[in-house]
Amino acid sequence: MIGRLRRDAGQLADLASPRTLATLWRAGVIDPKEGLALGRALPTYVGRGASLGVISHINAVAVGSKDAVRDRSGSLTWRELDRRANRLARALASRGLVGERVAVLLRNGRELVEILLACQKVGVVSCPLNTWAKPEELRTTLERSEARLLIYDALHAEQVAEAAPDGLPLVVVGAAKGRRRAKLAGSVPYEDVLEERTGRPLFPVALDRGSSRVVIHTSGTTGKPKGASRDAGVIGLKEFAGLMDTVPLRRDDVLFCPAPLFHSFGLLTLAIGSLLGVTFVLPEKFDPEQSLALIEEHGATAASMVPVMIGRVAALLAKTKRKYDVSSLRVLLASGSAVPTELRHSIEDLFGDVLYDLYGSTEAGWVAIATPQDAAEHPGTVGRPVRGVEVAVFSRGGKRLKEGRIGELFVKSGARFEGYTSGETKDEREGFMSLGDLGRVEDGYLFVEGRTDDMVVVGGENVYPKEVEDVIARIDGVRDVAVLGAKDREYGQVLAAFVVGSASPKKIAAACRSSLASFKVPRRIEKVDELPRTSTGKVLKRELAALLEKGGAEANPQPKPKPRPRKSTKPRASA
Repeated sequence: MIGRLRRDAGQLADLASPRTLATLWRAGVIDPKEGLALGRALPTYVGRGASLGVISHINAVAVGSKDAVRDRSGSLTWRELDRRANRLARALASRGLVGERVAVLLRNGRELVEILLACQKVGVVSCPLNTWAKPEELRTTLERSEARLLIYDALHAEQVAEAAPDGLPLVVVGAAKGRRRAKLAGSVPYEDVLEERTGRPLFPVALDRGSSRVVIHTSGTTGKPKGASRDAGVIGLKEFAGLMDTVPLRRDDVLFCPAPLFHSFGLLTLAIGSLLGVTFVLPEKFDPEQSLALIEEHGATAASMVPVMIGRVAALLAKTKRKYDVSSLRVLLASGSAVPTELRHSIEDLFGDVLYDLYGSTEAGWVAIATPQDAAEHPGTVGRPVRGVEVAVFSRGGKRLKEGRIGELFVKSGARFEGYTSGETKDEREGFMSLGDLGRVEDGYLFVEGRTDDMVVVGGENVYPKEVEDVIARIDGVRDVAVLGAKDREYGQVLAAFVVGSASPKKIAAACRSSLASFKVPRRIEKVDELPRTSTGKVLKRELAALLEKGGAEANPQPKPKPRPRKSTKPRASA
């Protein structure tokens, strides 16, 4: 209890700092109504702790008549959204779920926002699940989550029917049809649950606060997804203010968000937008042309999209893109995977200089942001670490490296996660937590070379796949590429490139030989229809590695790398 009070007092001190107040002033948050709302919400903050549930209560007073969510069902004001969240919070508490876990399998929309807010209002642990998950993966995730309730979308009824443990109580959003209804008999309609309770604010003091944690599941790019526990009461106000120093979001923004809210980037977008009191536009599913139509229809001034989504929008025919007026957009947030140089150019042509590239992870939160100016002046950077976040580079042996040296990236931040639900933790050194990435810092700017476990050792030489991917991505006819290591008897490992597009393996190999040292030229070049990706656009290299092991993709052998490669001008990693 004492530790929690100290934490809350520390966050209030961060909020009251002159720099944070100046940032909130520029964002249009500080006004007389906000002061009144803060006063009304203070008893709840003290009695139940910091959470997005408290923020929702503040917004209901400060901007109550303003649209909070626009989705497939219409619009809800912040006051209406808060009242619906109060109804659900009371219903969850009445079912004895305070401190327990509730799993959520929903697409973007008002219901997912309401559930996340309601859980934090009353102290229920929310576990958003990946709607793209196959039944087997979903079954494993549900079992590990130890959820006491599952709220799911009727569109995913078949997945739930195969994956939900026997006896798990179910609440369904939307109307199930046909055989789905028979499979999921006993599911309680979501709206019926809300109607059971009043929408009045909860009593501000709770003897049992429960838990304001959210369990986010990692992307699973190198293995099975892990449950990462994050305490929503520890919102890292200093780090949040640092983010706002860099990204010019404002309270009057209309924020278009097709990025899935069940992932860390989508949840960060929800947290930022809620703290500011913006209006969210939440499409149920992503569609490239519809995205342009919705930006025009709602006059969206900001958008939150993963790079693979942006790429699909940019790939639309020119005549299609010309049909829509997207000049209202002034901020485009991107995160989840690297933004290729060519895609940056396409974004500039379509939207202008609006791209803000967020680098971070589920475990570390937001770490650095590359502004349009950063990208222009320091190509390849992911930006400077935001205020309140410190990045260090370590060698494999644990030695802290100087600027310009490549090593493993570690972070120190108040926005980091608590740990995995399995009990595992991330590697730590000198109070810094591993990001699992290789990179370097130059003149204060952060550059990421790839995942730590992506580095390939060819005949004793370290190769970073990103460097090779960048060369191949510039070749005409290449639409997508991923490079990874393949076992080799003579050299230990050689490079394998998986390429999407019309460019021939011969052309790709020639371009690599003209731009790269011989040991960096892929030994195997394999054409595929598409790369396997997560819902946030990260390439699932473990699936590509499995193809190599099985020999399932057609290989195009290239000459062996020379035993003594020519000297590379790239910074080398320290052993």
